[in-house]
Amino acid sequence: MDNFYDALAMYYDTMQSDMEPQAWADFISMLIERHSEIKTETITDLGCGTGSVTVALAEKGYSMTGLDSAEEMLAQATSKPNAEKVLWSAQDITAFDIGGKSDCFISTLDTVDHIMDEEALERLFANVGDCLEEGGVFIFDAITMHHLEDTLADNVFYEDYDDFTLLWVNEFNKETKVNTAGLTLFALTVEGLYERFDGELVEKYYPSEFFEGIAKKAGMKLLSTYGELKDGVPSEDEERIFYVFGKKGKT
Repeated sequence: MDNFYDALAMYYDTMQSDMEPQAWADFISMLIERHSEIKTETITDLGCGTGSVTVALAEKGYSMTGLDSAEEMLAQATSKPNAEKVLWSAQDITAFDIGGKSDCFISTLDTVDHIMDEEALERLFANVGDCLEEGGVFIFDAITMHHLEDTLADNVFYEDYDDFTLLWVNEFNKETKVNTAGLTLFALTVEGLYERFDGELVEKYYPSEFFEGIAKKAGMKLLSTYGELKDGVPSEDEERIFYVFGKKGKT
């Protein structure tokens, strides 16, 4: 492992062990069936990470493409069972090129929140608008202010496993609405010693009005919002909100 982010990729699935990929795939499939105006066969996953949700959707019969700029994350993704069902590509999702159209785009597990540059996020939406089939949908989740102000806040967390320990120190700036997490990971080596890796993750809160604004410029409109894996409107204590944007069809 060369750096913190390579190490994080190695242990990411363990840290996300409470996330059920099949439940996420079922929920996304439900949103597609409810809101898409077209038969959805192809889905492009922006920021697929280690590909757990991507593969779960491929197992449901969708033709999946998974994009991520972190090659070590993709290395983990391609080692999963049924990974051969997915077309994987190492790309910057704010400037991707899929060489055609897709019936649906998704971006899950806080991916958009890690994009600090608003212009880059606007480019992502513009690209989705250009590459999304008419009548198709763009589904993504985003963190809430409750998640930043109350759950993360300026708290310290740790996760201790057999082969690694992760320390997580948060600092939330209410003015910029940016959370900075300083992380230290101790990974057990084959020699029985621990190797230390230090890194930083940042997340930014974007209000729905911002998403609606850049989506409108990209030729999409908000169709609905949902609570986290809930068939209903978001509650005040949601940690994530799911957004469904659509590109109006010809009919």
